[in-house]
Amino acid sequence: MKLNELKLELTQQCPLACMHCSTESHRQKSSALSEQTILRLLREAAQLGAKKVAFSGGEPLLVPFLPNLISQAATVGIQSTVYTCGAADFELTPLSVPSAMKLGKSGLRRLIFSIYSADPDMHNSITKYRSFSTTVLALQNALEAGVSAEIHFVAMNRNFRDLLALVDEAARWGVKRVSVLRFVPHGRGKSIAEQEDLTVDEMHELGELILVARQTHTQVEVRAGSPYNILGIGHTPCDAAQDVLVVNHRGEIFPCDAFKNVSVPDQEFGSVLSRSLREVWEQSKYLNLVRSELAAGPGVTCGSCEEFSGCKSGCLAQKVIRDGWGTSADPDPACLVQIAGVQSVNSTFPLRQAPQLAGAQSH
Repeated sequence: MKLNELKLELTQQCPLACMHCSTESHRQKSSALSEQTILRLLREAAQLGAKKVAFSGGEPLLVPFLPNLISQAATVGIQSTVYTCGAADFELTPLSVPSAMKLGKSGLRRLIFSIYSADPDMHNSITKYRSFSTTVLALQNALEAGVSAEIHFVAMNRNFRDLLALVDEAARWGVKRVSVLRFVPHGRGKSIAEQEDLTVDEMHELGELILVARQTHTQVEVRAGSPYNILGIGHTPCDAAQDVLVVNHRGEIFPCDAFKNVSVPDQEFGSVLSRSLREVWEQSKYLNLVRSELAAGPGVTCGSCEEFSGCKSGCLAQKVIRDGWGTSADPDPACLVQIAGVQSVNSTFPLRQAPQLAGAQSH
């Protein structure tokens, strides 16, 4: 396995308190990685051949040394991405054009903004603050500063039908990519899973919405990562522990974002605070467990299914979170074939075409 992308949660602190947040971030949190630790990890990632780093949180814009991190990453040949709500402080001051320009000049590749609806009230109901205008203005300021800006949209029961309107707005703003993320019942999301998980019918509807959005706005890439391979609208390889590694604000490691909060006891190689990145990447029990699970062949049910070549039995993290370890050969918990007795979204809506997106990323 060759590390390609390192994802670093700089801080658990955030001006918002999103209802589904895997990091359980909010304003009173103080856990954070030190600048010294992050700079070391960047150097070690470069030595492993990594080409990308994603800075997340919490809210990375609250970290005063973020520009230096981006600059130092560029120095060792690593491109930076920042996941953000666009708020620079607890007063929800939007990222300004000069600040975005500073990040761009430091070497920032792109900013990814979390927007959950084109309806301000719906978006704010998810973030728990009146943050919609802040995020949209920050996104527009980034584009004005010449920094690439994208949108992440987490599809939940309350907001998934807002996708088309959001893509409409994204096209109007000049955004080139909207990524649809699958809801994961962990962190704060665990307490709302019963209300916000999509039903089988809603999963099918979401697949249709994605296809319609792709056809309606060809200038906007509407991406669905590997957890949505079950929709039958294109295949994206899973990169969990394959070429990506997540480090949280406490230095704990995870195979991908969907696995955050799923712990595998490993006192020796479970944290980058006590071990080098190379040691963790090569010897972590957690990472090697996930690698072996992903390498395992399908069970009888999935192996005999004509949709297997596309979905590869679904998302391992979703299986583990919902049904425990040892389920890698089983169908995804939301498998539409097994649950609904149909072939795929494409079969349900045969008039739609779903070409695989070139260069698509998972999660």
